[in-house]
Amino acid sequence: MSLTTYNFFWGMVKFILPSYLERRQKKGKEDIHRINERFGISKNNRPDGTLVWLHGTSVGESVAALALANSMSKNGYGMNKKEFFLLTTNTLSAAKLIKNKIKKGLPAIHQYHPYDHPDFVSKFLGHWKPNMAVFLESDFWPNLIYLTANSKIPTVLASSQMSDKSARFWTGLGFFLAKKIFGKVTDVLAVDPKQEALFKKLGAKNVKSLTSLKSIAEKPPINQNYIINLKKNLIKKKVLLASSTHPGEEELMIKLADLLRKNAQDNVLIIIAPRHIRRSMSIQNRVKSAGFDIKCRSKGDYPSKNDKFYLSDTMGEMGSLIEVADLVYVAGSMVPVGGHSPSEASQFGKPVIMGPHSEKCDAQIKDLVWSGGAIQIEKGPRMNENFLNNIFELISNKERLEDMGKNSLIASGYAQQRADEASIHLLGLLKKSNKENVV
Repeated sequence: MSLTTYNFFWGMVKFILPSYLERRQKKGKEDIHRINERFGISKNNRPDGTLVWLHGTSVGESVAALALANSMSKNGYGMNKKEFFLLTTNTLSAAKLIKNKIKKGLPAIHQYHPYDHPDFVSKFLGHWKPNMAVFLESDFWPNLIYLTANSKIPTVLASSQMSDKSARFWTGLGFFLAKKIFGKVTDVLAVDPKQEALFKKLGAKNVKSLTSLKSIAEKPPINQNYIINLKKNLIKKKVLLASSTHPGEEELMIKLADLLRKNAQDNVLIIIAPRHIRRSMSIQNRVKSAGFDIKCRSKGDYPSKNDKFYLSDTMGEMGSLIEVADLVYVAGSMVPVGGHSPSEASQFGKPVIMGPHSEKCDAQIKDLVWSGGAIQIEKGPRMNENFLNNIFELISNKERLEDMGKNSLIASGYAQQRADEASIHLLGLLKKSNKENVV
């Protein structure tokens, strides 16, 4: 596929976009007052001064964008009153995350990114005229990247990675398109050496391996009163947190509870925090049908000393749950979901266990395993059995849990150092570009 062919399809899609956006509005997926931003039109004026554009399509990428903005701010960007960030997103949830950060003082403007028709992208670039553009994670819009780079704007792909599925597209059908756009970018800061090699293969000229910026996301807040109430009846109990579980993973927790019961291990509480709270009732029913009681946060319950399960079915309390945990199972990894980031557990200095399905956070979990702060279960016929046995052994070994926790915290600090290296690199590029433009 060439860029010409890609734009031919966009030429056809252009005419159905209004009706498509109307349907999204009705589903609550678009901000009705900001539809024009999808066509590269903004109500906001470009501020005078330097503008660094950070693009992250959804919440995960926006977390990485904010982590980079924080690191750049720590290293001096934004101290000048004429230095700003332009943060673009695709989803409403990501927009909300960004807006909350702006309210807390980040010198930034939020904008929905334009759809990838060359006319919309050109309008967007003509209005904002960014001094630098940084595309986070794996959101590679061909026109958005190519036209930005072609406008002599320093264009960087940061915290960059591709899933195996995306890599198959870009190295296959999309190979000529990849050569066109990735060959134009200034730098690629990949998450690991494997991804570094992939981007070089796809035509990127300046590539280096650093880290995933999700590893340095802002540490989630904790509620001390909630923690005190949680711990009140947990004296001498070990706590396993199953974080962001998906269907099939609660069944594994039930099997773990059976294993603990058979081995007279009564000192373990399993906290289930589902990825989607709407599944709360089905989880309760499943646990109860297996012969276990379960207390629920949404009902105002707290675990008692005899409880085996506690369901965290409210929002915004993950930091507190991690704080009380002795071991964190980062879910979405024992089922083919791709895994969730282990960075939050690492920031709290907690030992981590994950399954083999970690495509979305491969670099992070590999760093943690290498540091000794995590265990990752391999694929195979005995995968579930190995997972349960590893948890059983870990939860009974206080010294090993403590050692893994220390190593996990060290790995988090190392990730911060590499992220700061990334932000310093970007600030150097920005300084060089500004000097050249002055001349």
